[in-house]
Amino acid sequence: MSIAKVEITRKEGRRLSAKTLRRVRAGMARDGAVALRGLFPLPLLRRLSAEVLRRHESGELRERGLVRDIGGRYAAVLPFEGPFLDPRFYANPALHQMLAALLGNSYCIGSLETVIAEPGAGRQHQHIDGPLRFDRAVGGRTVPYRGDFTDLPPYAVTLCVPLCDIDEDNGPTAIWSGSHRTALRAKPPSEAQVAREFAVELMTGPLGHAFFFDYRVFHGGTPNRTREPRPVLMFVFTRSWFRDPNLADVHPRLVVSSRALARVPAKHRGLFMLAPTARRALWEAKKRRA
Repeated sequence: MSIAKVEITRKEGRRLSAKTLRRVRAGMARDGAVALRGLFPLPLLRRLSAEVLRRHESGELRERGLVRDIGGRYAAVLPFEGPFLDPRFYANPALHQMLAALLGNSYCIGSLETVIAEPGAGRQHQHIDGPLRFDRAVGGRTVPYRGDFTDLPPYAVTLCVPLCDIDEDNGPTAIWSGSHRTALRAKPPSEAQVAREFAVELMTGPLGHAFFFDYRVFHGGTPNRTREPRPVLMFVFTRSWFRDPNLADVHPRLVVSSRALARVPAKHRGLFMLAPTARRALWEAKKRRA
């Protein structure tokens, strides 16, 4: 059974029907992923793409935003400025109706990154993005928590937004549909077990398609056999208590300047609660006179 595909029509864009929201929730529960079409206007996507490629070609992403480099692809944190501060992007009504259906009302932006698979990029290892473990150190050895978190609702989801057409040659994301139901068992499955038990689907499509995936679903990038870089956005949303272990050594993990944040309407500022500029300073040191 293929991953559910949901089209956001212009008529429905500002207020999704209960039927559409049920489809999104059911698809995420069953497969750990849902494909979307029509979420963002194409002119906006072209602006976002031009901005990412400009920063890539200038070397700025590698110099200032690099998080990690794996097999010819790298991930870089992006600041909320320019086209990324367009409300049609971060405050898209249809997007946030779906997020509320998946994460409840208390959620925020976890991070915004671009992942660029350069020409010749190889296959990325199969992985999940956000393990939730409660291991303990006892007597010099690590003791795993024996419970099973299989039935937990999503605590973090990624909206992957390709910034170009994606086909089987330029490095689509591979998703093992349904594998999120096994990721948080007391003993997580091996790569071979996941490949054996779950069907893999390549998330291809023209500019304008996007997809949600649960932080627990097994996935990985595939080779880019073309001569062009393949940029995608990874727009992460989390329940307010979750912190991404992948970004533990990255500061800030959510970049928005005070001036940019001031341009965000008050009703949306809670989305940026993890940004240092959104935090209230306590116990500020007072300058002492000599």
